[in-house]
Amino acid sequence: MMNTQKEFHALVVEKDENVAGAVRKLLEDRDYRVTLLSSREEAIRILKERLVSLTVAGEAEGSDSPFHIMKDIVMASPMTSMILLTDLPKQEVEDKAEGYGILGHVGRSVKSEEMTPLLDSFEKILGFF
Repeated sequence: MMNTQKEFHALVVEKDENVAGAVRKLLEDRDYRVTLLSSREEAIRILKERLVSLTVAGEAEGSDSPFHIMKDIVMASPMTSMILLTDLPKQEVEDKAEGYGILGHVGRSVKSEEMTPLLDSFEKILGFF
């Protein structure tokens, strides 16, 4: 049953079905409405058409790096919060993502213990507990 106190729409942009499915499960367990996409172009189109609370972005068709899609997403929808999916070292992610205001990143193994604190922060920012 959907928690009526919060309703977040999350867009997952990831071409690996296993990774996308793992993210979907974590988000749906928290009552998020989830849309899975594998294409960067389709994600940008959706972000320009409607408000999306959260985007989880990894490897996408039409993009050679999660940092390129990060930049495209921020330009298309600056108010959308973002989590990156990458196995790059923390310092490299922080250096490349500096100034983009992302919530953080998780490894492509999509461990709950990595994702949960980021989702908790996201929900707290929006005023939900």
